[in-house]
Amino acid sequence: MNLKNIFTELTEALDKLDQDREEILKISRLMIRDCSIAIKHIHRREFEQYQEKFNKVKVTHEKLVSLVNKNTGVFFKYLKTPEQEFAEAISFFSIIMKKDPPTPKVLKIDPLNYALGLADVVGELRRYALDNIRNSQVEDLNDILESMDEIYTYLFSLDYPSGLTQDLRHKTDQARNIIERTRGDISISLQMNSLRECIESNVQDNNTNKK
Repeated sequence: MNLKNIFTELTEALDKLDQDREEILKISRLMIRDCSIAIKHIHRREFEQYQEKFNKVKVTHEKLVSLVNKNTGVFFKYLKTPEQEFAEAISFFSIIMKKDPPTPKVLKIDPLNYALGLADVVGELRRYALDNIRNSQVEDLNDILESMDEIYTYLFSLDYPSGLTQDLRHKTDQARNIIERTRGDISISLQMNSLRECIESNVQDNNTNKK
């Protein structure tokens, strides 16, 4: 039995798959890193830099998808993490800018990967809220909390088997815990801000009466 020709063909096919896989992993790491940087720009309110990084991520995502589409059955799993990060970055930015996030179809992201990324936005919103609290910026705190609640409500409504939604239920449960902690932090912050304003008002009134 001569298997040489068969295994030559198999080796060529697997070599090509291996090359494509390495390229996919390289692009995936680049996309994940750029999404992380984009999110940092949002927290720093460096919105022009965010937009530049986001535009770069869009191009990288297109390259990644084109490679995955060469053999979707083998490579589709490699879209999960980079597309989650992509969805997280754009959704976080849209919420902070008080705009509607683009849909999975518009971004050409797998719907489940989008949902998983949206679940992670809750954690970024908590971090953003805590930064506002530290900087005594209380104006948007209730809006941030409402956005967190809305995300959780919609995620919770996706009541499908875990075999289909993977770790979405776990992320949704984590989001609920994050929201409750944030609700407590925001409540204390708003109470302290009201108390401070009351004290400052009384001090001003006393100074006026003394004059």
